[in-house]
Amino acid sequence: MEPIFTGKIEYFVEETSSTNEMASSLLKKSKVIEGTLFRAGHQSQGKGQRGRVWDSLPNQNILASYVFFPSFLKSEEQFCLIKAVSLAVKDLLDEHLFDTVKIKWPNDIYINNLKIAGILIESTVKDSKMGSSIIGIGLNVNQKTFDPAINATSIILETGVGCNISMFVKELSSFLERRYLMLKKDPCSMDREYEDALYLKDTEADYVVNGTLEKRTLVGIDELGQIKLKDQFDDVNAYGLHQVKLVL
Repeated sequence: MEPIFTGKIEYFVEETSSTNEMASSLLKKSKVIEGTLFRAGHQSQGKGQRGRVWDSLPNQNILASYVFFPSFLKSEEQFCLIKAVSLAVKDLLDEHLFDTVKIKWPNDIYINNLKIAGILIESTVKDSKMGSSIIGIGLNVNQKTFDPAINATSIILETGVGCNISMFVKELSSFLERRYLMLKKDPCSMDREYEDALYLKDTEADYVVNGTLEKRTLVGIDELGQIKLKDQFDDVNAYGLHQVKLVL
């Protein structure tokens, strides 16, 4: 499906510090049309969750940031945007990798216990409503080798087939636009899909909870997007991003 507005305006550079920084810089200087795409062949300082660096070889993967203005969302509904974007990336990968794609809370994309994509959303809030949102997406496509410490994979490693990056970006724009329009119609419309797609849902695993290593079972997400974990006594508590970490 051809996107209506997402990715129709594109800024591409061979190298930048990060595509999110590209988008942020232009937003500060001029008006940006919703759906504008910022893309690079290589990032020298690509950003991931928890302050990590997104490592990618030049011209092998998708390094992209989109600008949206989800003012229809209340500030407390920010996690609904994370759900929509995560599912859009999953939609794209489902087209190529069948039904083995999972979302590792809050928004890393995994296949066969390996990370294939990451998402970093940087948003502003104005008068209790969402303002601008820069949606950064790093998706491993044609890269064949990774640092063993990052536990990663790519499209070509999983399928044996390389992909045209530009065509893949166009597909991504289409799926992202579809999910964004669903979000605009009903912010809660994807809650069940997101929970069903969660990596290790209903499976006991090791988590560091407030600094302590414990066995917990992921049972869902609360209304604020916090992860709900059940302990050995069947007590369920919700935790934010900086309170808990899955140990793989």
